[in-house]
Amino acid sequence: MESFSRKEKLIFDNNRGQTFEISVLSPFFLDSAEGLENMENDFYTTTNYNEDGVTIIGSNIQSRNIVVKGRIRLDKELNRPQLIRFFNPKHDFTLMYTNGEMERFIKCKVEKTPVISKHPFPEFLISLLCPKPWWFTKEIKTDIAMWVPTFEFPLEIPEDTGIEMGYREPSSIVNINNTSDTAAPLKLQFKAIGSVVNPSIVNVETQEMLKIERTMLPGDIITINTERGNEYVQLNRNGLITNIFNDLSIESDPHLSIDIGDNLLRYDAEQFITNLEVAIYFTPQYMGV
Repeated sequence: MESFSRKEKLIFDNNRGQTFEISVLSPFFLDSAEGLENMENDFYTTTNYNEDGVTIIGSNIQSRNIVVKGRIRLDKELNRPQLIRFFNPKHDFTLMYTNGEMERFIKCKVEKTPVISKHPFPEFLISLLCPKPWWFTKEIKTDIAMWVPTFEFPLEIPEDTGIEMGYREPSSIVNINNTSDTAAPLKLQFKAIGSVVNPSIVNVETQEMLKIERTMLPGDIITINTERGNEYVQLNRNGLITNIFNDLSIESDPHLSIDIGDNLLRYDAEQFITNLEVAIYFTPQYMGV
C-alpha cells in the first residue's frame, strides 16, 4: 500500500501496555506497508495414475507477512533506540489500521528487529508475521434469551394495582448476520437465573449444535469458545472458574461457527428453559483493510 493519507495510521500495542504509532503525522513517518490486503491460499493436492493435473483435496489460508517501511523524521538520536526497544521479538503485538472511519486489528509478531539506516533521516524496515491472517473488528454481542425491564425511575406503583416489572423475550430463535469475509467462530454464554437442565444451541439450517450435559444452578454462567486452537468450556460458579469441556455432549460440534450471511440459531434446555439467558458473541473477520 502506497501514498498513505493524513488520516491513515498503523498503531501497535504490545503485551506490556505500550503503544507505538507509525503514520504520515508521526515522528515515525509511514512510507509504505506491504501485506495489508493480499492473502495466499495453500492447496493440498493429490495426483492419480494417468490423470492430467492434480485433484485438490483441501486448502488453507497461509499466515500473513506485513512489511512496514518508514523514516525517523524528528529527534533521531532519541527515537532510534525507542523504535528498536519497542519492536522486541519476544513481545506479542496487536496492530490496528485506521483511516479515521474504520478500525481493523490483527495479531502479529516481529520476525526480526527493525533495520535502520544511517541517513540524516534514518529509514527503517519492520517485518511482521501474523499467524492468523484475518483482520478483525470489535466483538459483536447478541442476546437471544433475556428479561427486558419495563420501568424507569422515578417509579410510582399505584395502590392496590400491579405493575409489570419486565418481560421475557418471546422468541427462542435469533438471526445472526455475519457481514464479514469468512465464517466466524462463536463465544456462547449460558446464564441460569434458576435451575436449568442440559442447555443447548443449534444451527437451524445445518443442525450443528452445542449441548451441555449438566444441571446449572441459579447464578451459574457457562461460557463456550469455538475458536480453533482456543477452544474451551468454562463454568463460573460463585466466581470460581472450572473447566467443564467434558460436559459437551457427544453430538456437539466444538467448532460451531456462523457462515457468511444469515444464520438462524435456536436455544433450548431439557428442563426449566425459562430460567435460561443466552448471549452470543462473534468477531467479524476480513481479508484486508
